[in-house]
Amino acid sequence: MMSQRAVLAPSTVLCAPNGGARRCTRAVRAASRGVSVVASASAERVEKIRASGLTLDAFAKTEVAAGVATMRANDPDAFNDAPDWLLEWFLRDRKLDADKATEKTKKYLQWRMDDGYDALASAPDVAEEAATGKAVLLAELDVLGRPVVYVTLTKHDVETRELARTCKLCVKLVDEALEALRAEGDGASETIMCVFDLRGFSMKNADIDFVKFFIKCIFDYFPKRISQ
Repeated sequence: MMSQRAVLAPSTVLCAPNGGARRCTRAVRAASRGVSVVASASAERVEKIRASGLTLDAFAKTEVAAGVATMRANDPDAFNDAPDWLLEWFLRDRKLDADKATEKTKKYLQWRMDDGYDALASAPDVAEEAATGKAVLLAELDVLGRPVVYVTLTKHDVETRELARTCKLCVKLVDEALEALRAEGDGASETIMCVFDLRGFSMKNADIDFVKFFIKCIFDYFPKRISQ
């Protein structure tokens, strides 16, 4: 349950360029090793962080349920195995426009099937990519209760990386973060955050092709899932 998990305060995860990055990184790394992180944050600061992140519009449950029913009626075969939470997310992203949500959800499902993103948990190449430690899902949540994906850029070398593997690891981490949120149940955050550690960054770590993939991912396939 969320109450049993450590929660990182804003100063430990959301880093400023005024020297806070070093403190942030130490705290996050300590947390990833299972060390307890104790910090406090004012309610005002928490609300500022909340307001600066991406979130979906909220709608009445009856409206969302009706929209999901319309989506399933639009294309029963396409959504036969799709869970309600997935349809609900795209429906809210499209502001309850069932036709637009149907189109976007079908595009997402086709993308996962065509590019092999439905079998990431057992893929050996993804496990090898994860073993580099370049990107990890922390055990701790941030101050808003969001899962945190922590990326160390110096561990990513464009000359030696295989783009497909890196993309699969990205999707796997987002999948795992969202699964963790669903396990928390009602009242949990709906979004995740990413921390990019740029210390020591050089051009050999600059991966334009992956950046293009990541941007397309967060707009087309995981809209507003990554809050910050």
